Amino acid sequence: MADISNDELLRLVVATDDETLSTSTSPKQRMLSVAMGVMKKLGYSGSTLVGTGTPPIVERIFAAYRSLYRPSDLVGGVHGGIFMFRDIFARIEIPFGCGEMSISPFKLTDLSEIQLRWLCSNRSSQQMFMDQFIDIFDFAGGVGGLGDYKTPPKEALEVFWLAAFQLQAASAALSIAFDSRGAVQSALIGAELALKGGLVAIGASESERRKHGHDLASAAKAYFAAYTDFDLGRALATIKRLPAFVENRYSPVQPSRVETGHIVMGAQYIAGEVMRQAAGFSFRSRLDQSSERVYPSR
Repeated sequence: MADISNDELLRLVVATDDETLSTSTSPKQRMLSVAMGVMKKLGYSGSTLVGTGTPPIVERIFAAYRSLYRPSDLVGGVHGGIFMFRDIFARIEIPFGCGEMSISPFKLTDLSEIQLRWLCSNRSSQQMFMDQFIDIFDFAGGVGGLGDYKTPPKEALEVFWLAAFQLQAASAALSIAFDSRGAVQSALIGAELALKGGLVAIGASESERRKHGHDLASAAKAYFAAYTDFDLGRALATIKRLPAFVENRYSPVQPSRVETGHIVMGAQYIAGEVMRQAAGFSFRSRLDQSSERVYPSR
């Protein structure tokens, strides 16, 4: 069936994609399933879809599939966040991967080449970017089960994913919303859920978690009692700079654009620091002087 025409192959891809719609997965998540389904219909069995030994028909299937969607429909990864450079917001996306991945932090952002040079010309800004990248990657590593990150207990993982959704919403609001201040509430909820997920991971009951309410400092101190490597001093300093959740929700006076960026990055730090303890690993240990490492993923 390698001689199937492009039009016939496209119709087969569309039909197979229709069959996968009920799985409630996104276009980018369905891509491999569709390719495998099409290969099966064409009579292939046991063929690889990536790497050496891949039949030429596979790339034709992927090309047909990509033609059905916009590039924005097919991008994304395990988790993402933002970095504020001056007063602009750059997206950071942590990709899915199989086997070994070569991770270059500066290639996983949408900053332009000129902006990247500008960023890297200032050592302080470059270090700030790397710190924020590590926070985002460490949280992604825990929720996504990457490499050497231990998977948190099921109940804790569910709460961590709720935190991820809120942090992603905050990042999206900063990068594409008309008014970036809508990111504040999502960031605060994301930080709270990350801490609550950490408390679940250490065995705290629902009633024990509830007693902290929206008090991030209280939750952080409780988490520190179980994980003394948790940087409580820096976490509390970060929390102190965040607005109170309830007061912010009803206040007509909202943080400025730059203040909002710092709030979201603070929430990302808290989530990353919690996950470093819960998952027992940090991407920082994989970095070398070139800021690029081959990284094992599951």
